[in-house]
Formats: sequence, C-alpha cells, structure tokens
Amino acid sequence: MCYDVSYITQKKKKYAKRHPDKDMSALENLFDEKGEPIKPIFHITGFEHPKLPVITNENPDEFNLFQWGLIPFWTKDEKQANEMHNKTINARGESIFEKPAFRKAATDRRCIVMVDGFFEHHHKQKQLVPYYISLKDNSPISLAGIWEEWENPETGKRLSTVSVVTTKANPLMAEIHNNPKLKEARMPLILPEELESEWLMSIQEKSSEGQVKALIQPYDEDLMQAWPVKPIRGKKNKLQSADIIEKHEVGEQLGLF
Repeated sequence: MCYDVSYITQKKKKYAKRHPDKDMSALENLFDEKGEPIKPIFHITGFEHPKLPVITNENPDEFNLFQWGLIPFWTKDEKQANEMHNKTINARGESIFEKPAFRKAATDRRCIVMVDGFFEHHHKQKQLVPYYISLKDNSPISLAGIWEEWENPETGKRLSTVSVVTTKANPLMAEIHNNPKLKEARMPLILPEELESEWLMSIQEKSSEGQVKALIQPYDEDLMQAWPVKPIRGKKNKLQSADIIEKHEVGEQLGLF
C-alpha cells in the first residue's frame, strides 16, 4: 500500500502559507545532494528508494530529503540495511509501537511526508488498473511518517530514512485497493491540517502512545478524488511529465465509479 507517489516542489509554498511561522527560504531553496534544485517528480516508486521531502519533529520549520524505506538505528551492516529497505516502505499504523523496526521511531521520530498525490492499483477483470489519488482542493497531502538516522559502520556515512504510516482504507480507497491477496484494504495515513502539529509533537513534549494511535484514522473520502491513469510501472513507464497523472479512458471504461 502506497508504494508510488508524486510531488511538485512548488506546492511546498502552499504548505508554508498554511503555516506562516515556518521559514519560507527553507522551502524555496531545497536542493539535492548535487546542489541542483529539486525538480517536479510526477511518479516515483518506493522500491527504488528515492528521496522524499519531509518535515521532522526535530526540525519542523524546514524541509529535508529522506530516503524512502526506513533503516532502524540498530541495523548491523549494509547488507542488513539493504534487506530492511524493501520491508519498511510502509509502516502499519496499528502496530508501529510493537514492531522492533518502528517502535523507537514511532515514539521519538515522527515526520510529515509532503506529496501532491499517490497511486494505487485496482484489480478489475484480470486487469491491474492504476489510479491517481489527490485532494479535491489540489492542496499538498501531508502523509504521516516515521524516520530514523542510521550510521553505516563500514563507511561512517549517516543516512536519514523514512516510512509512510498506513491505516485502514476509507470507502473510496477500499474500492480502489481491492487486492484479493490482502486481508483488508489500506491507505496512507493522511493528516488533516489541524492535526499536523500534534503528529509532529517534539521529543521534549513527548506525546503518549495513546495520543499517537488516536491520530491513526482513515481520511475523509469526501475530500479526496481519484481517476484511472496509464500504466506507471515497468521500464517503459518512467515518464516524468504531467501526462502520467492525467485521466486515462481505457481504465475509466472498466467502470469502477
């Protein structure tokens, strides 16, 4: 669940307007490791472990780029880190305080992953149809995340990584995310604007496990929109333009909605 997302850095300005206390320069001057301005990303998959724009509880006034796929602080070596990556793209919200890979981050290191939208695949008539999901007002989506910082004992390099927290699907997402192999439909944990600061409560404030779990709820489907798009996976489907999130009539004819 939630292995594919899109984001356009210009929307970070909209986030700043919602929170005028934040430093705008941090939003306008986000660069990659090579010093190049971050360009619009219309589709990335978690299994390639890309960098995602995040706001952390330790530094809530700035955006950072963290690698997708959390590596716990106790990871022994690079081999184990690579094995963990694909298992921690998502973190099931109901059990983040029980799972060894997540519980320390859930307690002390929560963050918001800022995206424009995300993709989910629908199973219909033996076809796999991708859908693009966003908010009806086209505002940025605040996904709840947890993060960690791991130091590679072999190289001494420090790596900041993140997992997207998931919750039970709302009716809209349950209809789309209908994988018959899964016990239940899931969706990423989308934080309403009024609950963002509570999710980002600092380590000093130390929110309780119960307070955090109370935030893990499906988002209001009436505020969301979804439509079918062209195939997004595979070597031939690495298009980085707005075309990839446009409505695709072939999928639409399957009659999901």
